[in-house]
Amino acid sequence: MNILIAVDKFKDTLSADEVSKAIEEGIRKIDSKINIETISVSDGGENFAETLAKLSNATEFSIEVNNPINKKINANYYIDKNENTAFINLSSASGLQLLEIKERNPMKTSTFGTGEIIKNAISCGAKTIIIGAGGSATNDCGVGAASALGFVFKDKKNNVLLPEGKSLRKIKSIDTKNVLKDIFDTEFIIATDVINHLHGKKGAAFSFAKQKGASFFEILILNKGLKNIANIIENQFKKNIRNIKGSGAAGGFGGGVSAFLNAEIVSGTKLIFEKINLEEKIKNADLIITGEGKFDKQTFNGKIVSAITNLANKHSKKTVVICGFSDISEKKAKKLGVYKIISLYTKKVNLEKAKIESYKFLVNVASTFISNFEYKN
Repeated sequence: MNILIAVDKFKDTLSADEVSKAIEEGIRKIDSKINIETISVSDGGENFAETLAKLSNATEFSIEVNNPINKKINANYYIDKNENTAFINLSSASGLQLLEIKERNPMKTSTFGTGEIIKNAISCGAKTIIIGAGGSATNDCGVGAASALGFVFKDKKNNVLLPEGKSLRKIKSIDTKNVLKDIFDTEFIIATDVINHLHGKKGAAFSFAKQKGASFFEILILNKGLKNIANIIENQFKKNIRNIKGSGAAGGFGGGVSAFLNAEIVSGTKLIFEKINLEEKIKNADLIITGEGKFDKQTFNGKIVSAITNLANKHSKKTVVICGFSDISEKKAKKLGVYKIISLYTKKVNLEKAKIESYKFLVNVASTFISNFEYKN
């Protein structure tokens, strides 16, 4: 019996590595002879850089940078010195998790700290920089990161603007004379599975700014700002970033750096899957166990668990989804190719208590499942 455990994190509860470890522990309690391979997966979110770093045995760096509201913090990133490739989580310096709830407001937040990491990575020899764009606290279209690299954003009176969300609508010109020259010799890749365009009803502001702390009125301002910066970029750089798939990722970061840094936007899931040779691992497994914190309709909108399930179905493999909470019925899951859903808790369970005990719950449900799974025949 060969089992492949390929899980995402349980957000705000357990890392992907912890989830994998708990499931494996539960299975081995019942049968220590089962062959188990565990891999952590990511779609460009908070664990993206760590996943790539482990695969390439990259070196970890820690530097002092500005967080989204310009407070000094230490942030980590990684460099594979054999390939001169840096792996960066945008969330390390510009993530929502770095701010208290009262501090969250994409009108005032900036990706400046991510630009500082980019600058440091280039100084350490990186020729390719791959950035996981998940978990941002920002809606600045990447002007913060660009500012750290020497771009200067000015209003109609030629005054220098702070590189934050509320400044986007005031930008009238972009000064590039002091831009770090090395960025033009560096390849930039933005990894995300967000497909939203830059602005409009399905753009960055309307889709994501509310969860980052913006009011409806502020969302209107931010959307107007994204539209304005797109116009400025088109006039000055002759590049239309409005309708690039994924340009709305991380508050427009994807769109902005596709212009400022000539970055390519790619699927984070696809990139990771190729790096770990996931399809081959699935072909060699008898059972696939995947999972995430919440299993709902959003899962099947291109998220990791959906992608894993699709690959498993392609090769006629059974897929079990272990999750914290499920909004998907067993009947619907089977139509989507899921063999079984296992939830750690229901709506009646105290969520805070469940989060604290999630590791233990995972061990228990994995043990119960494997003891009832008829794999020996």
